[in-house]
Amino acid sequence: MPKTDYAIETRDLTKSFKGFTAVDGVSLHVERGTIHALIGPNGAGKSTMFNLITKFLEPTSGSIHLDGVDITGEKPAQIARRGAIRSFQISSVFPHLTLLENIRVALQRRMHNSYHFWKPESDLDVLNDDARAILADVGLEGSEKSLASELPYGRKRLLELATTLAMDPKVLMLDEPMAGMGTGDVARVAEIIRRVAKGRTVLMVEHNLNVVADLSDRITVLQLGAVLAEGTYDEVSNNREVRSAYMGEVYG
Repeated sequence: MPKTDYAIETRDLTKSFKGFTAVDGVSLHVERGTIHALIGPNGAGKSTMFNLITKFLEPTSGSIHLDGVDITGEKPAQIARRGAIRSFQISSVFPHLTLLENIRVALQRRMHNSYHFWKPESDLDVLNDDARAILADVGLEGSEKSLASELPYGRKRLLELATTLAMDPKVLMLDEPMAGMGTGDVARVAEIIRRVAKGRTVLMVEHNLNVVADLSDRITVLQLGAVLAEGTYDEVSNNREVRSAYMGEVYG
């Protein structure tokens, strides 16, 4: 494997849709073991960039590298098997399974038998203790027998984060993890991200600037599909172009 300090790297990544360029030559460098935030005003290209990196969209040009390996031609499932696991803006848990069952589905990756659906359910009981521990990590202990469909929105997002963590990602990719959450849940998720980031790389799209300021080691700001600025929170928050584009400030 090529030696690199970057867990994720894109080179001149571009995506066009029938003449509209949503991502325009973006070269992104996410250092291993850091929390890197991708921010920008609505329409900046953040979600498109996220979908390109995880190959839910095919790039028009440019390349994507994970731990120094060119993954531009790979499918989402291959990238997940490499350890880059993503969440989605819209909750994507199994609504008619219990919380414990949702976590056990994700934990099957460790058993290398995810496709052995003909085996008896009792074979998965060996995963119960790990599943309960993960639920406790995100504050969902005591609810293991509840159906996912019965959870309020904020706790459903916590369950989705738990299923993502159950897959033991090397690179954790979070698409607006705080969207729609109340203040208490935001604080809980921020603390969980800080804790699980130890020993991992995290790339997140997030609109809550307080969360970005608190968690991020480095920030990339997009505008109109291109990189406007990059640096620490203090560096980008004091950048005039960023303040104009993202916060609406006007300079003479």
